[in-house]
Amino acid sequence: MSKTWAIIGGGNGGQAIAGHLSLRGENVRLFDVVPATVDAINEKGGINLYHAVEGFGKLEFATTEMAKVMSGADNVMIVLPSLYHESIAKQMVPHLKDGMTVFLHPESSCGAISFRKVMDDMGSTADIVLGAAGTLLYSVRIQEPGEVYIFGQKSEVPMAALPASDNEKLANAIRPALPWFVLVENTLKTSLGNINAMMHPAPMLLNTSRIEADPFTPFQYYWEGMTPSIGKYVEAMDQERIAVAKALGIQLRTIREDYVAMYECGDKDTPLYQLCKNNPGYNGIMTSNTLATRYVLEDIPFSLEPIQALAQVAGVPTPKIDAIVTIARTILGDQMQVGRNAKTMGIDNLTREQLLCYING
Repeated sequence: MSKTWAIIGGGNGGQAIAGHLSLRGENVRLFDVVPATVDAINEKGGINLYHAVEGFGKLEFATTEMAKVMSGADNVMIVLPSLYHESIAKQMVPHLKDGMTVFLHPESSCGAISFRKVMDDMGSTADIVLGAAGTLLYSVRIQEPGEVYIFGQKSEVPMAALPASDNEKLANAIRPALPWFVLVENTLKTSLGNINAMMHPAPMLLNTSRIEADPFTPFQYYWEGMTPSIGKYVEAMDQERIAVAKALGIQLRTIREDYVAMYECGDKDTPLYQLCKNNPGYNGIMTSNTLATRYVLEDIPFSLEPIQALAQVAGVPTPKIDAIVTIARTILGDQMQVGRNAKTMGIDNLTREQLLCYING
């Protein structure tokens, strides 16, 4: 039986998932803050998808009104950069109804914890199922509003509910339409499995002199920017991520193991920098000519610092991660949001055992 889905966000991922859900027989409406995007989609009546997913996904409507898109929705999916998660949550909370499922796709790190904190701060008692995905289902780019090219679709994306005792409810809400989302233990696994936190901030900051050179010489982010020494540093950070996960009862693959599994670009003994060079999919991905990019402005406050916060609660030292956060906030502090630290997420006074009870239910 089909459900009504409200997709929050009309960017690359939002338009892709909205069109795909429609093709799979679901009733779909979409919210975006840009009137021109909404008008273009309404004029077409839906979204054309190309390549990995093909077809025209008819939408019920697109709108800039949060109350309208959420009214009568069974599932509400947030498909936005994590920079906007907390602000959009504040707009959503007054419209939450008992029985809704809210799904962050993806959450970056600790997005579900932050959403619950917004609900608590606003006094919401809505009985919802709250879930989060570890990464976006697609590699996708919008050609124009309502015209979406999907380069590829992942065969599996991890998801979990907060608390994890709602995992089966989450699966029942999401998987009939989107079977590629698979349950994992809890949202600690979706949060700590976020390898963007490893692959984006440190290589950007450790290439600062090259990025700020005058004149700037373009170079490939992964193929040239991920040098042997930078790769070694990222792997050292990754060992801290693995240690935090272990302290919280979660088993994760190392970043090398992730690359071997995802891209088949070497084996577990191949250094990270070489795995990047061996990955043909990275050919042509260029480095920004400024540090003020989402790799720093988003992935520090909403990916790396939440991992740092979990480490604090777990009692695991993270000197390599701490160093990157310190460098970023020293250089770009006035441009960076406060983000998700232990205090803003409301976990600063929790013990490890209390955190696990909150996460698992």
